[in-house]
Amino acid sequence: MSRRNVLRAITATAATAVPLLGAGTARAAVPASAQFVLDGPGGNPVWKRSLHANWVMQSFAYDNTNGHIYFAQTSPGSTNGDLWITKTDLAGTELGAMALHGFGHGVSIAVEPYNGAVHLWTEWKSGSSGFGTRIGRFVFAAGSTLEAGDASIQDRTPSLDTTLINPQPAIDPVSGRLLVRYKVAADMPRIVVFNLSDARAGRLTSGYRLAERALPSRGSWGTANPFQGFTAYGQYAYLLEGPVGTTSYLTTIDLNDVGQSTVVDRFATTAGASLPGREPEGMAIWATSSGPRLAFGFHSNTGGTRQASVFYKSTLR
Repeated sequence: MSRRNVLRAITATAATAVPLLGAGTARAAVPASAQFVLDGPGGNPVWKRSLHANWVMQSFAYDNTNGHIYFAQTSPGSTNGDLWITKTDLAGTELGAMALHGFGHGVSIAVEPYNGAVHLWTEWKSGSSGFGTRIGRFVFAAGSTLEAGDASIQDRTPSLDTTLINPQPAIDPVSGRLLVRYKVAADMPRIVVFNLSDARAGRLTSGYRLAERALPSRGSWGTANPFQGFTAYGQYAYLLEGPVGTTSYLTTIDLNDVGQSTVVDRFATTAGASLPGREPEGMAIWATSSGPRLAFGFHSNTGGTRQASVFYKSTLR
């Protein structure tokens, strides 16, 4: 560990340390990697594209093997956990859709091409709030409807000897890792990291985790600027926050750091500022031949037509 990281870890521990709950065996460090520059250049590959059934975009993820995007959508005001999953090309043109009944709010989705099929990871088994209480893995099948009780769904919820409230999955497709964001109590979010091969096989106990740490508690600021998505590339996780119609924020988290510290806290982005009813919705890593991209999305509403837009950052340091 560099002197800079040692000092940062000591400072964070003294100021905001949160105990590692359900620690089990000692965790390993996530290998060092480059970090996205949040104020760097990027692009806008998807602009105001309509998705299936005119439901609200909540999250998205890339099939980096076949060149597709999968969007999770919820009905406005719904609390029954029903979702649409819309498959598109890289420009956001619809190629198919699948209905999920009783799964959750669609806060985060992960896509895993594996053995010739596309497997989706989503929150699953919605509770009274409409958010999922478990994480399920299943095969995408365009034109089909999947009920929450279907036997084909694999339960891939981590078992960490602690409370997991509203677990939400993301996949780092470059490093081959599963990340799960969850809460142990109100305004106490955490993140845990596993090798995707272990997660796929259901090895999701404390002894298999690569890292686990607290995420920033936001208090009243977080109430006004709700969490809207997350993803990770290598050593760093990224958060998306913000309400409808005003400023949206990107945050960088070092997975090897401690406490509730951040690397970049509340970076304000003006991407998509002209979108009517602009609301941040979802993050994902887009792996391209020219390198990884940090993608983040926005829902908008043009005269009752709900649309999805995606932007990205591409500079690393």
